[in-house]
Amino acid sequence: MLRQIYIILNDNIIYQRNYAKGLDDSLFTNVYLNIKKAAFAKFADVIRSYEFFEFKLSYIVEKSLNLIFLFVTGLGDEFKNIKPQLSDFRKEFLDFYHDNIKENNLKIVTEILDPIVDNIHRNLKPKISIVGFSGVGKTTTTKLIKSEEIPMQHIPTITGEVATIKIGKLHFFLWDFAGQDQFDFLWEKFIRGSDAVLLMTDSTLENLEKSKYFFLLVNKEVPYARLAVIANKQDLPEAMKVEDIERLMGTKTYSFIAIDPNNRPKMIRIIADLLDMDAKVSPLLKPIFERDTLMDKAQKALELGEFNETVEIFEKISNICLELGDDSLAIELQEKADKLRSFLG
Repeated sequence: MLRQIYIILNDNIIYQRNYAKGLDDSLFTNVYLNIKKAAFAKFADVIRSYEFFEFKLSYIVEKSLNLIFLFVTGLGDEFKNIKPQLSDFRKEFLDFYHDNIKENNLKIVTEILDPIVDNIHRNLKPKISIVGFSGVGKTTTTKLIKSEEIPMQHIPTITGEVATIKIGKLHFFLWDFAGQDQFDFLWEKFIRGSDAVLLMTDSTLENLEKSKYFFLLVNKEVPYARLAVIANKQDLPEAMKVEDIERLMGTKTYSFIAIDPNNRPKMIRIIADLLDMDAKVSPLLKPIFERDTLMDKAQKALELGEFNETVEIFEKISNICLELGDDSLAIELQEKADKLRSFLG
């Protein structure tokens, strides 16, 4: 997934676009110094890629102008797909701005660059795979995300389906896998290249135990993919509690009811949260931004000993987490708020 794009001219960032969490300011400074040293070496390649923690950094330089174009993507993104996008982006930028740079009269027009960059994101759009055994709600969830009519009875998906969905202006591949055992030979092929994997379960103990197989599949085929468990069918009496499912599976778990058409924003937010998407991408992601902002405020309030304020913030975050389907974090924060309140008397 394309997470960030930078254009650096004469050691200054002249353009930056964020699609998801990537390099913060302190990391960028260190990364840039290393890239600059490597890129402007005498016999250095003008285009290359290397891994940096959980990111892949790909860049192309225009040495005569002291200009660097940098893409920050996930480790699972292949350089052979990134390379032509980098080259095309440099060409389009220089076609428009080369003379201005030469004349020292550069003024970046974001209305021109943003659509070009959005198109790059579209070409490198993330792949989201929904996996799980038959009858757990994968196709229902896919139709919910696509705003299609939700089926009220189970119709098995044959082999799998691929759709393109939008969050804000951004495009994503959504893969819905056939869950029947007779198609398990296809699962490895289908899951390759995934940026995020949603493991759909029906929240019963039997299905959860069986679904642990998919952890092995993900670790083997897409070890860098983000993985979350979707505890679907939470409206049914046999459904386990989300916090118990999270303990059993050892992975982030979200509560869900796929047959409720009002839950589309919730699933969009789950996907965005899993991919660490920038909250500015879509108004639907506002609760994620609010949660992260309040988390920072809570930490500062604790450090300053402002415990009454901390209690209020924890409770606000807990309510937002419930809205996002993150029940376990909601419970954890509410418990912290209750402990602080009892401490305060």
